[in-house]
Amino acid sequence: MTAEGWFPPKSDVHVRIWLAGSIFDYTATAAAVRNLINDWRHQHWCTIELMCDATDDRRLLPRLPCERLFAGQ
Repeated sequence: MTAEGWFPPKSDVHVRIWLAGSIFDYTATAAAVRNLINDWRHQHWCTIELMCDATDDRRLLPRLPCERLFAGQ
């Protein structure tokens, strides 16, 4: 299964990043997360989890740092 199959095309997604025993929850555009995962595939520097939220709680999460870099803007 590819990430392309279930990613919403234009909405925000909840991404959880595990780094050195710490957990970071962010919201980001689907395009930015897709690019983040593509970058991660070249070198696994953390663990990435895509959260399927049933609610709009992701609106309360901080934006992914440097999201614009991963979004290609």
